[in-house]
Amino acid sequence: MKGRRFFWFLLAILLVIELPLLYGKTTSCQPTTEEQKIEKLLKRVGKIQGSFIRNGETHTAEEAEKHLRYKLQEAKNSIFAPDPKEWTAKLFIEKIASKSFLTGTPYLIKTSDGKEFKSSDWLFAELGKIETCL
Repeated sequence: MKGRRFFWFLLAILLVIELPLLYGKTTSCQPTTEEQKIEKLLKRVGKIQGSFIRNGETHTAEEAEKHLRYKLQEAKNSIFAPDPKEWTAKLFIEKIASKSFLTGTPYLIKTSDGKEFKSSDWLFAELGKIETCL
């Protein structure tokens, strides 16, 4: 009888440990902070297979990431912005990564297959993926 209990105990432990690994999901896959989510979004912008359109000019993914990092840093240093600790990924998308501060023109992402998306739509979709570990 003890042998059977031990077997089921071991099986339960193995399932708890191995199943998430088999399906590529672990409890640690989700970023724990908003700052980590923002960082992941910035890195995904930098790896866009296509281009980033800002004020009618086409930029590479790397240029877009650099520009958004600059805007974020400037915003965090502004006396008008919320405390940097209060920034969320949603706030980053809405206030920094969606449109030009100077002209109000929405930023666009043009994928390599020619489809165009507002950067806010693309980023919110990516945020959803980040939050669900995709």
